Amino acid sequence: METRWATVDGVTLELPADCTACELRDALYKPDDAVLIGVTGDLVSIVHDEDRPLSELVAGCADTYYFRRPDEPERNEVLAAPELEAALSGPSDERGGAETTFQRPGIDH
Repeated sequence: METRWATVDGVTLELPADCTACELRDALYKPDDAVLIGVTGDLVSIVHDEDRPLSELVAGCADTYYFRRPDEPERNEVLAAPELEAALSGPSDERGGAETTFQRPGIDH
């Protein structure tokens, strides 16, 4: 099984290339309500499909991941982005896919 290195909540880990958000959450003992957010260059991806391998998503290319819980204090500009709040607060039927991706805040385009 192929692995790669990524930072998850500030800790650098070796991740299996085909792991899912659910498997990653379970392996790191994160609460069930924590949402996985991946940061890849100038993109931020929120994973909605917990059982799909990350390698099939934009989030699978991320070098940094965060788990975020509802009503958690903002830890950085990515987790404070209004786009993130909008994607997390909408009903799941409006999400329309396995992930929501938007431009990373603070990057000039």
